[in-house]
Amino acid sequence: MNDTVASSQLQSDCTCAAGMLRGFLRGEGPDSENRMLMDILRWGDMDMERVHNYVQWIFPTDEASMFNMDAPLMTPAVQEICRNDPVIQQNFDHILARFLSFLGLQMAENDGKFKVSRAKHFDTRVPDCWSSMFGMGRNHNWLRISRVLHCLGMIGKKAEQQALMQFLETMVSDFPDIRSAVPHWRGRAQEG
Repeated sequence: MNDTVASSQLQSDCTCAAGMLRGFLRGEGPDSENRMLMDILRWGDMDMERVHNYVQWIFPTDEASMFNMDAPLMTPAVQEICRNDPVIQQNFDHILARFLSFLGLQMAENDGKFKVSRAKHFDTRVPDCWSSMFGMGRNHNWLRISRVLHCLGMIGKKAEQQALMQFLETMVSDFPDIRSAVPHWRGRAQEG
């Protein structure tokens, strides 16, 4: 295969993946596992905890995932679409609300300012989301939070990104194990 054909194929693959991601985020098409966005948003917390290849679709970034090689990357063109498509922006509001609920959190908006706080069911989410796994000082949901922060910046939801980061900073006193994740979260919250 010559370079021109290879380049054309790569461009076609990228365009196809971008189109698939756009369709998924608009709620009009499936992800690589044939799941629709609204179906994922209706999952219970246990499904969200146990399934590891959906978060790359609901919070896409420009970095490949080792957990879902089929997830498309957020190219600059897709970022632009996500920032300007009102349906996608509204769907991201739903996506963020659902994921925050999974974490035991909630977000409120008042005069364009966002604030994240613990939801009533927060204590039920501590074992899965805020405790370190197996005493190792890590939790895979902390990596998911990194992805969320990164994605929010890329899609123009900087105020929501900053509100989440401000809240995360307050969690260290109650959950000292997350201290190891905070510098990474700060880095992600500066992106976008």
